[in-house]
Amino acid sequence: MSETHNWPSWQHQDVPVLTAGDVEMDIGARTVSANGQPVSLSRQEFRLLQALLEHLDQVMTTEELLTSVWGPGYLGDPSTLAVYILRLRTKLERRPAATQHIRTIRGLGYIFDSTPAFPPRT
Repeated sequence: MSETHNWPSWQHQDVPVLTAGDVEMDIGARTVSANGQPVSLSRQEFRLLQALLEHLDQVMTTEELLTSVWGPGYLGDPSTLAVYILRLRTKLERRPAATQHIRTIRGLGYIFDSTPAFPPRT
């Protein structure tokens, strides 16, 4: 006898879409776009971006981000966060070296700045 599952359907309108400047994240669909183009992110990159967008224009400490993305009690190397930030910048920023959105706040952590530092390319 085969088993049938009646999975509840997602109410897409109840799942947030986070937007900041030219970056858009659809949590329910697990999609991200930047500059109108789809961006492929790993699971950890997605979780990191989600944490930053949920705290838009607020500094998140390294500890807060490590806990949010890797869970409480993370015992790995904290420099892992810097590597993932660099990956996000490379995938999302028009000029990754100039850090349009994801900025480092020395001695504190990171902030996703909703006000682009550079005008959009035409």
